[in-house]
Amino acid sequence: MSTRADKRPENVRKRFPNSIVPLLNGKALVAAARKKTAMIMATNIRCRLPVEGIVLASMATKAPVLYEIAKSELSYTEFTPYTFAAFIVEENERLGNTEVPFGIHADHLTVKKSEEVNTVADLIAQEMEAGYTSFAIDASHMENEKNLEATAALARPIIEAGLNLEVELGEIGAKSGSAEGFTQPEEAKWFIEALDKKGIHPNLLAINNGSIHGTYFGTSQEGIQLELTRAIWEAIQPWSVDIAQHGITGTSLDKISSFIQYGIRKGNVGTLWQNISLGVAMNQNGNAITTENKEYIKRPYRGIPDELWDEIMKWAVDTKNTGGNIKNANKPFSARFNALPPRYKQRITEHAREEAVRLFEATRSIGLADEVWSRL
Repeated sequence: MSTRADKRPENVRKRFPNSIVPLLNGKALVAAARKKTAMIMATNIRCRLPVEGIVLASMATKAPVLYEIAKSELSYTEFTPYTFAAFIVEENERLGNTEVPFGIHADHLTVKKSEEVNTVADLIAQEMEAGYTSFAIDASHMENEKNLEATAALARPIIEAGLNLEVELGEIGAKSGSAEGFTQPEEAKWFIEALDKKGIHPNLLAINNGSIHGTYFGTSQEGIQLELTRAIWEAIQPWSVDIAQHGITGTSLDKISSFIQYGIRKGNVGTLWQNISLGVAMNQNGNAITTENKEYIKRPYRGIPDELWDEIMKWAVDTKNTGGNIKNANKPFSARFNALPPRYKQRITEHAREEAVRLFEATRSIGLADEVWSRL
């Protein structure tokens, strides 16, 4: 008799043969969001601290989630492709999640020049073996034709495995009017159609629509262009492709709630979880509150101990990793994070759980678990 464990992709069953946690194909999560006009929250995990809270929130609300790590994040966190997948599975097992589907997503498999394609292909192979169920190929740094060729080449094994595929056109964070500019509807139509002709059928398209990665410093404000996003989504509907929204940290919950009306089915939240773990001051949108010199402000009742924060700040100055580069502290301080006294881990868990619930509510993904199961 078939069990829910049998619904897992082949690579997951091979990597985790004795596990029954619902690590499922990211394609089923996105399809469920499309069916129910909702959005899947994707969480970039740079350290272990916020994951317990996110898992608990997902279980409590029956909201599916994608746990993701970018190629760049593998360089400044403690994780390898294998240890990241193992940790996410272990946390779901430890907390008793046997019902609420989740995926593991390879975020920003970045190719900045054609010579890097083989290296990224090797990384994709490692991540597939590690049990990842969703992949984002990002060759957006190159001109469109080269982007197309690199994306098609790298996507082939993902398509053959039947796993979720996200592609990118228009570099996230590039300024309007620059050579990279905002993604345009006619570009998106050309890109998806050309991929389709090569036998590559993506589920999601990431675009440059005004968001950035990381913190909005000083007078910089979130500027996601929703009408442009809708026009792009409409242009790619002949192929039933939805939009992946990057750079959500710093966006109001009200605006996030409106995303689903513009074809956005997956939203990436990364820096927020780092802010929660470190205990930095944030506004109501989750953006870090900083001084004029881009210095963070620590809340003594949030995140890691103040003494550890002071050590990190000294390290950041000494190593020139201030401002947005504070993310680079995740690797050298990982052992200290993992060995925190329980009271600090607990307050991070509680904060992460509450913020995750708020995001699940905003994305209308509460109770979406049943729809995901029905897609399999």
